[in-house]
Amino acid sequence: MSKREHRKKAWSSGRDWVKKIVRPVAKAALPKGRELQPEEWRLERAPDGALSLGQVELRALFEKWGSPLHVVDGERLDENAARFMARPPAAAGSCEAYYSYKTNPVPGVLRRLHERGMGAEVVSAYELWLALRLGVPPGRIVYNGPAKSPESVIEAVRREIGLLNVNSRAELALLAATARQLGKRPRIGIRVTLPGGWSGQFGEKVQTGAAMEAFREALAMPDLDVVALHCHLGGEIASLDRLDFLLSGVLAFADELRARLGLDLEILDLGGSLACPTVGPRQRRASRVAEALGLQLPPRPPEDVLGIDAYVARIRERVEGQFTAKGRATPRVFLEPGRAATGNTQFLLCRVVRLREPEPSGLAWAVLDAGINVADAARSESHQVFAIAPRPGSSRRPYRLVGPTCTPGDVLYGACMLPELEEGDGLAIMDAGAYFVPYSTSFSYPQPGVILIERGRVEPIRRIERFEDIVRRDILPEDPGP
Repeated sequence: MSKREHRKKAWSSGRDWVKKIVRPVAKAALPKGRELQPEEWRLERAPDGALSLGQVELRALFEKWGSPLHVVDGERLDENAARFMARPPAAAGSCEAYYSYKTNPVPGVLRRLHERGMGAEVVSAYELWLALRLGVPPGRIVYNGPAKSPESVIEAVRREIGLLNVNSRAELALLAATARQLGKRPRIGIRVTLPGGWSGQFGEKVQTGAAMEAFREALAMPDLDVVALHCHLGGEIASLDRLDFLLSGVLAFADELRARLGLDLEILDLGGSLACPTVGPRQRRASRVAEALGLQLPPRPPEDVLGIDAYVARIRERVEGQFTAKGRATPRVFLEPGRAATGNTQFLLCRVVRLREPEPSGLAWAVLDAGINVADAARSESHQVFAIAPRPGSSRRPYRLVGPTCTPGDVLYGACMLPELEEGDGLAIMDAGAYFVPYSTSFSYPQPGVILIERGRVEPIRRIERFEDIVRRDILPEDPGP
């Protein structure tokens, strides 16, 4: 053995020894939190440990639908939609909800939300086309986005969609010219940004005066009907304090628009960003240390996260209170929910393909048939993982969960505590209803199918991608045959 190999072996041995010593100390120092249970997602566990949703055993789904597989809880989808549009007990009115298409653009999911009363919030020509293709009335569509194509603007104006939110002053001239050419007067809003919210390519800043000037310019254009103020805070609204920051900024600017420009707004569009209670952002530094030692950070308590009911109630309270106190009519309130509407209504089933020898820290490697190709969001967010049919009495241990793609970056969980696994075992990655599907790729593997479960009935809403689907747009040589 060379000197270099000796040094490498000695360094590796020393590192493993340090891990063994530091691990119990680090484990004791980790923040304490309760473990999330399957009941958080309406899942039930049988006496033998098998998980089911609405009398449908999850392990039975593999046999018919394959793996990986997205599963949608239709009843929870309905419940979430209803909660966004419900009138709070102390409120005079309710909010209008327009689902964010980019969050989970599965037509079967979108169609169900529309049937339950939600409109469509779209940000591209494709999403506008899809909403119209699904039969959404034009008046129930909100069109946002920083890069609207001229063709899609023409279509939006021609079809008289409910609200077209201008992202920057540069859009106004094109929009006015399009309206004049078509003989239409589109209903528009202007997106503004608050200090501490998303800015960059989004909206016009309130603090610099650019937002006020955008409204002034729009009101001077007779071809445009300026009816709305749009503000999407971005990031995550997980507390009342964060929500109050948004509301205070929007309401103050609405007062300023009336005082300086005489504009009485018909609509306050408050965007989205409400958190999903059972998902949280990963703390990068703490996660890296914990994962290196084979430890899993506890999830944040869902009860500490602002929920849909409290979110809607505070919005109605603040908006109604402000306008009633000033003797003005309360505007319509638009919400554009995404992750909070569908995040916890869907989970991803996958299988353990291979198990590798554990490291000295006790961390074993589990290779899954789902990785960054279909679950990329799990790398930056904490998502609960369950074994769908653990063996009774099996002990728990840490696993590094990695995907099937041939890259060392395909690591979903650096350390995840699970019952003893065997090859072929099924896992459920929870809260896959926000950004799992739109961020999926056909990276070496076809994309999963999607099924919806409601009261024991299973309905396929997207079939698994076939090899032929992946190359459908490519020009291939003639089929050589067998």
